[in-house]
Amino acid sequence: MESAELTLVIHYAKDLKDVKHFGTMDPYAVVWIAGYGKESQKITTPVAEKAGCYPEWNYSVKFHIVPVKREYSLFIQIKHEGAMFDRYIGEVEVPFADLLDADASIGKRSYRLSIPSGEKKGEIIFAHQFSKLDVDEDDGTGISHATDPCEKRKRDKVINLAKNVTKTGALGAQYVVLFALGLDGLIE
Repeated sequence: MESAELTLVIHYAKDLKDVKHFGTMDPYAVVWIAGYGKESQKITTPVAEKAGCYPEWNYSVKFHIVPVKREYSLFIQIKHEGAMFDRYIGEVEVPFADLLDADASIGKRSYRLSIPSGEKKGEIIFAHQFSKLDVDEDDGTGISHATDPCEKRKRDKVINLAKNVTKTGALGAQYVVLFALGLDGLIE
């Protein structure tokens, strides 16, 4: 089974639609992978406080993907962190086929954001790189999570617990344990 690690660096956005009427926007990005009815964990960058329409994050995220499919898509959504509620600014969907075919040595890539009206306004700039993974066994979750060390340890413990519970014959236990961590969309 082909597997890969996708490393993304969400560098910055520019010329965003200003969704805050008074004061300066505090944007952040939400990143995830989806396809075939599956969705990875949504990873959030830190908030770029008082950055307005030109936030900079330089935030790195890694996804383990088993198997890699050209039909998956990378989603990056930009939001403004508000005191009472967050506001949607815009998003981009990047087909994996584009990422797989692209020359990662080019460095940063730019994509236009779609805003709620359907128009294109603003850009997100990021870099990406795929690298092969040596995976002995598919853990059954499909698209995986970012490799934040704490999250990875937590996820590995839960997957091992789920495997042990499943071995003892408790039907549905793997689903229940993974659902508790918000991974229910990843089970085939």
